Amino acid sequence: MAIQIAGKENTMFELTNINDQNLKYCSLAATTTAEKKTVFNAVSNPSEKLSKYINKEVTFSNVSMTSTEIMEKDENGEPTGVINRTIKTVLITPDGKGILSTSMGVARSLFDMFQIFGTPEEWTEPMTCIVRQVEIGKNRTFRLEIV
Repeated sequence: MAIQIAGKENTMFELTNINDQNLKYCSLAATTTAEKKTVFNAVSNPSEKLSKYINKEVTFSNVSMTSTEIMEKDENGEPTGVINRTIKTVLITPDGKGILSTSMGVARSLFDMFQIFGTPEEWTEPMTCIVRQVEIGKNRTFRLEIV
């Protein structure tokens, strides 16, 4: 399966290395001005965080993934100075709303989903998932469970 990232064809393996390669992926091929506005607004100004959906359903028809850096915070929410690379994922709903996550668990869930169901460009209907929060050591992450 080939995927378009930054105008070039990529394999699934290359997509899973998005964080290492500082790449971007967006399943919505925006060609009209209206489509471009939808993508821009969903990705640049997501209206919600995925954490709002813990143990709830979320339906999305497109996905944007971008390599990014986030500063770690201590238990009081203060910056530690340590910067971690992660993937900024925006789930784009059928009505064009963006739902933001920086959880690597969500990115991994999507990579698995893409390998089994194909990428959103190939879907015939939106995907509905339940957002699960899981403990990993002292940390928490999110995972997607298909409904």
